[in-house]
Amino acid sequence: MSKEVLVFPDKEALSRAAAERLAEVVEATLGQKKRMALVLAGGSTPRRLYEWLAEAYRERLPWDRIHLFWGDERFVPADHPASNYRMAHDALVRHLPIPPSNVHPISTGAPMPEDAAAAYEVALWQFFQNPQPAFDLTLLGLGDDGHTASLFPENVPQATLGEDSTGRQVEAVVAPPRYEIRRRISLTLPALNASRHVFFLVSGEGKRDVLRAVLDDADATLPAAYVQAQEHLTWLVDEVAWGQK
Repeated sequence: MSKEVLVFPDKEALSRAAAERLAEVVEATLGQKKRMALVLAGGSTPRRLYEWLAEAYRERLPWDRIHLFWGDERFVPADHPASNYRMAHDALVRHLPIPPSNVHPISTGAPMPEDAAAAYEVALWQFFQNPQPAFDLTLLGLGDDGHTASLFPENVPQATLGEDSTGRQVEAVVAPPRYEIRRRISLTLPALNASRHVFFLVSGEGKRDVLRAVLDDADATLPAAYVQAQEHLTWLVDEVAWGQK
């Protein structure tokens, strides 16, 4: 695995660069295979990236060959303001010429998060025809506590981080009490690390200390520090998060 850190003047420049790099990965991937699996991140940081993709890459990319997945979801209705699906749908999906069958959200209509996690694992198996998903590109964010997707420091070293033998690719997760919405569903670390490419998007002064800790491997309790990629791991950060402004 190769790794690089790219620093940009601000969140807008970061988002534009991420969109172009994403497009390059899409084009390279679809030059070799018929379809691509892209994992979307939740939270606030990737929203501008999604808007850029919808504005400037709607016609450039063959969306009918791109399949969208989600790295994690809060256990709320799909139209809830805190839904990762809703954010991505409003900023990106509804603007694209993408077939509905290419959009694979984590369904939160099940009675319990555990049911939703089990259903998503089945959906991944059906898509990849393999118990181990192999995403082409996964987008991730970084929380100021070092979490990524819905893998929190309090989960270490539980099954969510892949340190037991369950082999699960999707888990129901209970976020720490500091989070308003605690019941969640997340891809596990093995699922994330099976991705060919991973992009971390990091913006804001509040991420500065944890970014340094993750990049320096200074804290083994930080889930983001465990993320790898099969081919290339890219950190795209703005100067405020990097500590230059």
